[in-house]
Amino acid sequence: MYSTSSETSTPPPDAGKYIRIGIVALIAIVAFVLVSSQAVTLFMNVEEFADLFITPLYFALISALILSVIALVRVNIVKRHSIFWYSLSTAIGFFNRNQTSAISENITSFHDHKVSVPHFVIWQITKVVLFGAFFANIMFGFAITYAIDGNDLGVENIPTIFSLPFVTPPTDYSYATEKVIPMVPALLVLVPPILAVIGLRLLLFVGVHHVYKVVTYYIQDAAGGKPKWLNYTSTLEAIAGIGIIWSAFNMFFVDNIDYNTKYAIGGTLVIGFALIAFSIFDKIRSRILTHMLKRDVYIRIFTIIAIAVVVGIAISVNTSVADAKKIEYLGPYTAQQIGVNKYLAELDQIEEHIHDPTIKSISPNQIDQYMKDNADVLDVIRVWDWQAAFAKLKPEIGLIPYVNFEDNDILRFDNKLYWTASMAPILPSSVSLENQWYNEHLVYTHVPNGFLTLEA
Repeated sequence: MYSTSSETSTPPPDAGKYIRIGIVALIAIVAFVLVSSQAVTLFMNVEEFADLFITPLYFALISALILSVIALVRVNIVKRHSIFWYSLSTAIGFFNRNQTSAISENITSFHDHKVSVPHFVIWQITKVVLFGAFFANIMFGFAITYAIDGNDLGVENIPTIFSLPFVTPPTDYSYATEKVIPMVPALLVLVPPILAVIGLRLLLFVGVHHVYKVVTYYIQDAAGGKPKWLNYTSTLEAIAGIGIIWSAFNMFFVDNIDYNTKYAIGGTLVIGFALIAFSIFDKIRSRILTHMLKRDVYIRIFTIIAIAVVVGIAISVNTSVADAKKIEYLGPYTAQQIGVNKYLAELDQIEEHIHDPTIKSISPNQIDQYMKDNADVLDVIRVWDWQAAFAKLKPEIGLIPYVNFEDNDILRFDNKLYWTASMAPILPSSVSLENQWYNEHLVYTHVPNGFLTLEA
């Protein structure tokens, strides 16, 4: 028989210790397997392809380093929060918790969670090493290297883009040539990756970070019997406002800007700033109140709805007017698109050389010799009757009423001649004169099967 006083209570095993060791061991094993397999592949590629393999790898490494640092690295060494390590420590706490204890006893406030300074610094480096491969972008790395070497990508012209939605351009290409084309390289290779990683950073360190704070605050406050709903609401309003403002900022970098873009951007910005203003107001009042008044809820909902309705009406009215005045409204923006596409396709670099051949008269006795001397040209020359070609190809169209030939030619493949013709759509007779330009350039632009070949 043993008395209660003589029994020795053994402490429960520290499950968290074993979990930490297991996680570290798992990371080490995965890292070893990945590094060893990739090292062999890297060595073989370097030996076989040399610079052809190393150069893209170098650009990818630069982009992965820069973009992952922007997206993942925290810089607030004073607070030293970490979503991952807080989640891990909380999960370990659940494994070690007493079954009779309340949940709030095992979930600490995320706001009070800190890691040590060495741990914080090492974790930032670890994130770049572990997740940097997901941010590899060869073109971004190439552009960064190109800019570092002193070349111009038009980065200094980027601020001009913030005025584009609010300015009606002229109906020629001059505006696109002066304002848009200089920043095209930066817009294509630099801006999209940077916007993407900044958006990811906002999602993690503004959205998820503060949601963690709200949830843990609620658990702690609810355990004390005094949840501060107004304080939580103010934080969520700020998160939503920042997200909406970021969406409005991204609208400046869309691929299509027209007469309605300024209304969409303006309305989105107003909604975002309104939510932030409500957040600040609620944060101040949360020092006294714990719940939001029903009147305040209605004010916020009706404010957002009113802004959306006003913007929607403005866009609808503008679109209705544009339907009646297509050239005045759509013409300037279409002209700028044509100007940018002309630059991207390098159509302005095409040179036209006009040849004026002269016919030499020769005597009949020299015709055979002349043909032998020019056999290299005569054997491959294309001779065709333009009208006869149309007559030959016309039956191939059939009874399609909205298609006609644009031009025809004759091509030689495998020592065979083929009649070829490009086709263009015919505007319906119902299209009025004032809508002709709009339909030619924006509606009836091409034929689905627009190129016809027929063996001659």
